[in-house]
Amino acid sequence: MKTLFISGAALGLALALAAAAWAQTPAPAAPPRPPGVVDPLVDPSSPSSPNTRVTTGQAPVVGGNAAGARERALEDAIRQAVDLAINEIVVDPQVRAAQGKTIRAIEAKAHGFIGRYRTLEEGEANGVYTMRVQVEVDRSAIQNKIDRGNAAPVSSPPPRAMAPAVVVFPADRTPPAFVADLVAALMSAGLRARAGDPLAKTPSATTAATVTAEAVDEGALRGTGRLSVACRATARFTGVSLPDRAAAARAFADGADAGRNDCLGRLASALSAEMVPALSAATSPSADLPILTIDADVVEPAAVSALLKSVRSVGAVSAADLVRIGGGHAEIRARTRSGSAPLAAALSRDADAMISLSDVQASGAVIKLRARLRAPAAPENGNNP
Repeated sequence: MKTLFISGAALGLALALAAAAWAQTPAPAAPPRPPGVVDPLVDPSSPSSPNTRVTTGQAPVVGGNAAGARERALEDAIRQAVDLAINEIVVDPQVRAAQGKTIRAIEAKAHGFIGRYRTLEEGEANGVYTMRVQVEVDRSAIQNKIDRGNAAPVSSPPPRAMAPAVVVFPADRTPPAFVADLVAALMSAGLRARAGDPLAKTPSATTAATVTAEAVDEGALRGTGRLSVACRATARFTGVSLPDRAAAARAFADGADAGRNDCLGRLASALSAEMVPALSAATSPSADLPILTIDADVVEPAAVSALLKSVRSVGAVSAADLVRIGGGHAEIRARTRSGSAPLAAALSRDADAMISLSDVQASGAVIKLRARLRAPAAPENGNNP
């Protein structure tokens, strides 16, 4: 038998050649990324933290004003990001309805609940300005605001175990489909609601809402056959002391009928969100005093605080709460031994020195007025002797 001897130098050379060949072998290709999954290191729009949201806002370009449409699209995108965070924090629909005032206050000042944002894409196409934005939402600030709303002292007794009930009547030319959608939205929010027969008489003790809804074709969007439809609705109440509630919506569609149906569907949800917290508060069992509503036209936040202080300082008022603010109006609910006319006179006479009241009108259980901050006194000119 022959024995093969390999020198150390030859063995070293063989190992070196093998290592070089292995190093030149290409590495196996990485498996393809599943569809719809983005790489956060490659795609800048991928959320970089749990608080980051990517939303798309849109607004129609009206009269060629692209700058105004861009601003509205950005506001839409930021509001959507804040709404997504609210929906994650407040999951229960009934809790959301109870916190309607707080949620509307957050939505009205959506910019105050974001850290920063950056534009990913923007541009005008087919008469619509679109902005895709990455927004960093301050979830802790939203959570704190909602927690304060839950923890706010409530002067009224605990609500009934049974949900409030309301009968919804259509006004002239209000589509029956809108009433059906509104009743469904109210019921999903926890109210006992039903559509009423316009020809039937409603007992005076029954809480009822007569709703008016209309859709207006705004015309074709520039550069496309799609139509813009705007719609508005108002609810007027009987059997309960509440000011009117209003809502608006907009939709885009290829045809007029489809646009009106979509817009009215959105409008039903928007009007329900206005009605639910108001009806829940108004139909809660009170103590032994009637409730008056102060509907104030205000523009300065400080004027709201001063007005609430003025209402609470009236001797005949047992308690007063701010139940709604937004759209240039504030609504204060007061429990008082006084009627609306004497209370209106007392407010006009003894209003806080920071504000001036005008256009004060009392009707039934509602007082309407205009509240503005007083202008600061002008400094005196001249030198003291």
